[in-house]
Amino acid sequence: MALYAMSDLHLSLGVEKPMDVFGNSWHNYMKKIKFQWNKTVGKDDTVIVGGDISWGMYLDEAKEDFAFLNSLPGKKILLRGNHDYWWESLSKLRAFLLKNSFDTIEFLQNDAMVVQEKVVCGTRGWILPQSDGFTGKDRKIYERELIRLSLSLEKGKKISEGREVICVFHFPPLKSDGSLDPSIGEILHKNSVKRCLYGHLHGQVAKSAFEGVSEGIEFRLVSADFLEFTPYNLDF
Repeated sequence: MALYAMSDLHLSLGVEKPMDVFGNSWHNYMKKIKFQWNKTVGKDDTVIVGGDISWGMYLDEAKEDFAFLNSLPGKKILLRGNHDYWWESLSKLRAFLLKNSFDTIEFLQNDAMVVQEKVVCGTRGWILPQSDGFTGKDRKIYERELIRLSLSLEKGKKISEGREVICVFHFPPLKSDGSLDPSIGEILHKNSVKRCLYGHLHGQVAKSAFEGVSEGIEFRLVSADFLEFTPYNLDF
């Protein structure tokens, strides 16, 4: 049993949203996802999907994408991305899974779970206060995400029992120079997090993204195109 991660699948079976406009690497990307996932992930493995899962605006429009994801091997843990407009309350999301027998998918929000002897925590995050054009509206969302991060990690600490805690973001929690956002860093250090994953970045921006250790925490970018659509193994 292994634990993998891959963010930003941008599935679009229910709506017309081709990804080819974002570069040649996205040509036939859903076939690439299916091929690499089937090649890499076993039925007893788990994949963390860190946001931007489906282009559907509503759950009905995302249904075909969920069916595609559910058909792939392994268990999937989904976090919200900035383009997941279909994301509703957890009760509605879970009812949607039950109604459609999507039995390999779970959602993570304001919570934590033990997976393959690791504790998985995380939240969407948002653009950082240091970003150009950061507005008062952005600050409200950013501060709400800090609360969600704290809730998730506090629950993770309660169930960790010595297990490694892995924190997953959609937005990068790092500034462009690789240093941690101070508020996010304070929460991560308080909860003894040593490994974080993030997505959101694509193309040339992803190629210059920070990967490595910053302030004692290891960071990895797991956007699907950056990984060449192959889930990243967290056990190595």
